[in-house]
Amino acid sequence: MALSSFGKILTVLDLFSVSRPIINVDIISAELGLSQPTSYRYLKELVSAGLLQRLSGTSGDYTLGSQIAVLDYISRTTDPLLQISIPFMQDIVERTEFCCILTQLNAEHCIDLYGEVFKDLELFSYGRGCPRPVYLGSSPKVVISQLSKAKIIEYYQKFSAQLAEVNFAASQDEFLQKMKAIKKQGYYFSNGEFDPNLASLSVPVKFSPKDTPLALTLLASKNRFEFVDLKKMVEILRHSALQIEQKCHLLHNIEA
Repeated sequence: MALSSFGKILTVLDLFSVSRPIINVDIISAELGLSQPTSYRYLKELVSAGLLQRLSGTSGDYTLGSQIAVLDYISRTTDPLLQISIPFMQDIVERTEFCCILTQLNAEHCIDLYGEVFKDLELFSYGRGCPRPVYLGSSPKVVISQLSKAKIIEYYQKFSAQLAEVNFAASQDEFLQKMKAIKKQGYYFSNGEFDPNLASLSVPVKFSPKDTPLALTLLASKNRFEFVDLKKMVEILRHSALQIEQKCHLLHNIEA
């Protein structure tokens, strides 16, 4: 499907990343295949909307604008799903003394929507909005396992090289079998996949057969996980996921 003019303008935002927080017209032209006049027009529209801002003292460098922060604040403070989930996540952290993460999957990454951290523990490369690979860790795997066979194959084909490189699946059949096994057991435990010092345990949060589930995840050091009852942790996560699902269904029915 061809993108609308507005959709094309928004593709400029996809050029930003943690490793590249600043872009210019040359980057836009080269990576999006646009002429310089068109690139300048896109920049002007995004600056006007507050989505980008020009860096003073530069020859034409741009970074994300203040409206991005405003939209994130609105999302964090008003999103019904987060408002429902946060109390349960806080309870999980208090009971387990682990960190708890709520994660969404998109086509290219898994994105943490919210994280409840135990005390002042800092977790490298985790946090709201931080994109992470879909082929590493427990969160993406437990979500992908719940998808249709066609969608699972689509993910495998897109990331087959990476999945082979990390020794998770060397073929499509192997990937399908592992996803089937994860779906059957209802959780996935990752031990040092994403970070060699961390382990994670995830269960799906399923809202309807049509919607892609989220992942509710316990996160801690590998050493910490060695001294806990994994089955008990799975029970805690499953119980909380079920309560989140039920409250979301109730809210949806009230609004309908």
